[in-house]
Amino acid sequence: RTAEIDNLITTHPLSQRLRSDPEWTESRPHLQMPPIMQQHSLTASTLRGDTKIPVPPLMFTKGNQGEEMIAISYLGADLCGHVGIVHGGLLATMLDEGLARCSFAALPSKVGVTARLEVDFKRPTRSEVFVVLKARTERAEGRKAWVRGRVEVLEMPGWGKVDESAGVGVGKREMSPYEERGEVLVEAKGLYVEPKWAKVRRP
Repeated sequence: RTAEIDNLITTHPLSQRLRSDPEWTESRPHLQMPPIMQQHSLTASTLRGDTKIPVPPLMFTKGNQGEEMIAISYLGADLCGHVGIVHGGLLATMLDEGLARCSFAALPSKVGVTARLEVDFKRPTRSEVFVVLKARTERAEGRKAWVRGRVEVLEMPGWGKVDESAGVGVGKREMSPYEERGEVLVEAKGLYVEPKWAKVRRP
């Protein structure tokens, strides 16, 4: 099942679209972490598991200043607060990490910490669901970056009910992947600050 989930994520039409666009760069940041850091990471280790987050999020970033970031994940059955409903704290954690990663490219030393995070829960998030996290750096000034993002249901052909209208741009202008909106579950905005120790931090 884990292999099936991974295949569905990597071959999803959104993944293929972003992969074919030279403006976007594909990565899996959790797999690039040093083993000692990965071992002690909440999102890369503690929350990993066949019934939790079975595969690392597949991430795409646009631009060299952190303009936009899109990450696709699957949330399993054992990440709940109420039965069948994903814990809100997990969604806040995902958004905090996603918005932070989006901000890094806009900061001088490419690293930042959370100074403020506001989360607005729009509707319950069912477990055993594919989601897409979308983030955009709206402004950057010196050691500060302001980022906005959201988590949406990612309709998965062949996996439950598919809403063919979800994520489809409306109007004459073709919308960017960030601007397209599916079923929004959670929205957030945050301020990320480069810590003073970042300049002396070893790579």
